Amino acid sequence: MAGLRERKKERTRTAIHDAAMRLFAERGYAGTTIADIAEAADVSRATFFSYYASKDDVVFGDAPRAAEALAALLADLPEGMTALDAVREWLRTLVGWLDDERLPLQRRLMLENPSIGARRHQIYAQFEDLIAAALAREIDAEDSELMARLVAASLLGALGTAERAAAERTEEARQALSSDEVDHLLDAATAFIDGGLARVNATRAPS
Repeated sequence: MAGLRERKKERTRTAIHDAAMRLFAERGYAGTTIADIAEAADVSRATFFSYYASKDDVVFGDAPRAAEALAALLADLPEGMTALDAVREWLRTLVGWLDDERLPLQRRLMLENPSIGARRHQIYAQFEDLIAAALAREIDAEDSELMARLVAASLLGALGTAERAAAERTEEARQALSSDEVDHLLDAATAFIDGGLARVNATRAPS
């Protein structure tokens, strides 16, 4: 029964997001109300707010849930897995999002509407806080919190680069970033981070 209930909730969440993005594309963000979205998704306003806190939130779909998944993973790391390994695997789970044909619309809405850009910044800041807190527990340095922030920012920079690359491909020729491309990007980001940490640690080594 719980599984059926969860699937129904997932369908409702998806229906609301799909309706919102369709209306934003047709009418524009300012020209679409929450009541319009609820009607198009065949739900009540109260149901809308059960799934999304605001009209800004619905633009980003499952992003807040991605933060919940990251927090759960970092709170209970499998044996032998570092926080950096865990974040890399979590980033891989987001690859499907880069294949969403509405990603260019999402980015356009973000650029055209400051409130959406601000909400995206809040989401990324939450990701960074979670990652930095986990990494700080593993970095052996007096300024571990600062180093952890630098690492977290670098990882999210890689995610942002992939997002932009996917969104900027033309509609006619746009293809999702392949898993190989994403892996290469994450490999490069991880190598950059590992090399940077090694260099910093070397400068601290006693002469």
